[in-house]
Amino acid sequence: MKAVILADGKGEELLPLTVRTPKAMVPLLNRPCMEYTVELLKQHGITDIAVSLEYLPELVRDYFGDGSRFGVALTYFEEQRLSAGDEKNRQSLAEFLNDTSVVIRGDILTDCNLSEAIGFHRERRSMATLVLSGDESRLEGLHVWTNREGNVTGVAEQSVEEGSFALGTGIVLIEPEIFSLLEDEGELAEPEQLVHSLFQQGIPLSGYVMKAYWSKIHSLMEYKQVQCDLLDGKVDRAIPARQLAPGIYVEGDLAIDASVRLEGPLLIGKGVHLQTGTSVGAYSVIGSRSVVAEGSALTQTILWENSYIGMQADVSGSILGRNTSIGDCVLLGENTVVGDGCRIGRAASVKAGVLIWPHKGIEEGATVNHTVIFGNTQPRRLFDSQGITGIGNVDITPEFVSRLAAAYAYQLPPGSRIALCACDHPFAQLLKHSVMTSLCAAGIDTIDFGVGIAPQLRYGVQSLSCTGGIHIQMAKQHGEKQVTLRIADQDGLPINREMQQSIELSCRQEMYARSLGRLGQLHVEHRVWDAYKQALFMQVDGGTIKHRGYTVLVECESRFLLSLLYPLFTELGMTALVGSIADGVSSYQADMGVRLLQSGEALELFSHTGERLTEDQLADLQMIFSETRSEGTNEARFHPKLDAVYILMCIVDYLCKKELSLADLVLQRRAALRLQ
Repeated sequence: MKAVILADGKGEELLPLTVRTPKAMVPLLNRPCMEYTVELLKQHGITDIAVSLEYLPELVRDYFGDGSRFGVALTYFEEQRLSAGDEKNRQSLAEFLNDTSVVIRGDILTDCNLSEAIGFHRERRSMATLVLSGDESRLEGLHVWTNREGNVTGVAEQSVEEGSFALGTGIVLIEPEIFSLLEDEGELAEPEQLVHSLFQQGIPLSGYVMKAYWSKIHSLMEYKQVQCDLLDGKVDRAIPARQLAPGIYVEGDLAIDASVRLEGPLLIGKGVHLQTGTSVGAYSVIGSRSVVAEGSALTQTILWENSYIGMQADVSGSILGRNTSIGDCVLLGENTVVGDGCRIGRAASVKAGVLIWPHKGIEEGATVNHTVIFGNTQPRRLFDSQGITGIGNVDITPEFVSRLAAAYAYQLPPGSRIALCACDHPFAQLLKHSVMTSLCAAGIDTIDFGVGIAPQLRYGVQSLSCTGGIHIQMAKQHGEKQVTLRIADQDGLPINREMQQSIELSCRQEMYARSLGRLGQLHVEHRVWDAYKQALFMQVDGGTIKHRGYTVLVECESRFLLSLLYPLFTELGMTALVGSIADGVSSYQADMGVRLLQSGEALELFSHTGERLTEDQLADLQMIFSETRSEGTNEARFHPKLDAVYILMCIVDYLCKKELSLADLVLQRRAALRLQ
């Protein structure tokens, strides 16, 4: 026995899932539909299998290979070449099917007893036997009438005769002599067309009505239903996964945090991470390497592989293609279908039944009421007030920063030098090296400052006369690793909006710099922090600060930033206490409390009584030191509004010189502003 699997369907009925995926490769419980067909054939002793391909054939070939991984031998035939009359391939397929063979669609799901059907076929000695389903509730498909002896008496696309009928299942058993009766071998690619052709020629046909599960998967609703049927055990196919509890199937490793609620039956793929407080309802399927963030709820939802669901998202009865990213607080209505690679922004709402074609971007807060086929493949604006932000390895990936760096290089003159710096997180350092590689490939020289904070980069860009710089920071925010990329100009300031728009345009249009004649050179400069400190010391009166013996309570998420500040405080004779501002500044007997934010660019100040300075009061102090400090060469290296370390040292220096507390200084400034 041999078999031909027809894996040539485009699957238009499953759009947008099948825009870049053949229907035979659409996953059912995280396995391609065709894999169930291969498994069925092997179960009944059929291991010599031909595969007919047409739409995106390489995806089928790449996954199944020669079939040895599945215990079968696969030979591929591309339908376009066969139907065009390629005699060589025609003969090879005819030679391949030199015995009784099973023709079966690769995009159906069935547990048909093929051995029994083959026995029926051989007993009747038919040229061809149709495997039929007796489920008359299904009206779509080929209608077939048979007599008591099992002979086919009529075929039609619609019911035109009285009496009961059966449906063609896309499975036909044939004898090798059938090839001599076909005008075009392409007829073999469509079982319905094959049956019509043989019936019209008066060839006796038999009909075997199976008593088994069968689905043509002819709609998105049916696509969801067959997976429910698999989970319910209505299909005689094993689920290759372990059970954590009855009906809770898990493939491979699973990272599951506290307070996660699972309701079976459901399937969780390998490498999935379910974060604290997530809820996954019955009949959900989560693809491998997907993440469901804190507090999100999935109900009867199918996620393909490598998907991301943000925090507090509500996804109900939806299907999401691979590599999709759903932002925080997003609402996806019932029967929503999102294609591969889509990005749906925070707090967006997608109404029930909406279809979104692959690689579309939905803006934050948007409400989507209609199907999205055309539109931008990504949000028009990459930059926000902080720079470029996103979730690490979801929004901000090595591939993304490589393209971003190439788009940035496109705006730079030849011979430019760009400074690079990142926090101590390993992923931030990895991203930095991706940026570095992309810039050097575009002919841009790079200077690696190593591990550091954003003010350090801004200082180094100026002191080393760089064209610009990029700092990468990774911080935990609301349970997720948030990445921020800051791009500075030659003065160490954030690039202007015009430059941002140019980079965004280059990314959208994929206009990247390419240098064939010259590659950029990599330089390493790890003494920038020491130079920054020395310049900072020149701005303050170290002797006065040491004499005063100032004590500061420091709250900072970044241990690395604290490690940089400790030597600085110690050299100035200051005492740095690490603790929580919420515990009270006075309880630590500190002169001041400071909460450092945004990689050392921003801060919050608290008086010795615990009173927090308002944004206006802090901005007033920043303005004072920006205006009153000398305009010497070193001063030009600092940006008070973007350098929390600098502004903190200036305030401490001022308070020690004037013998004031922070609360006294605030009162003085308040009185001075009233007199103006």
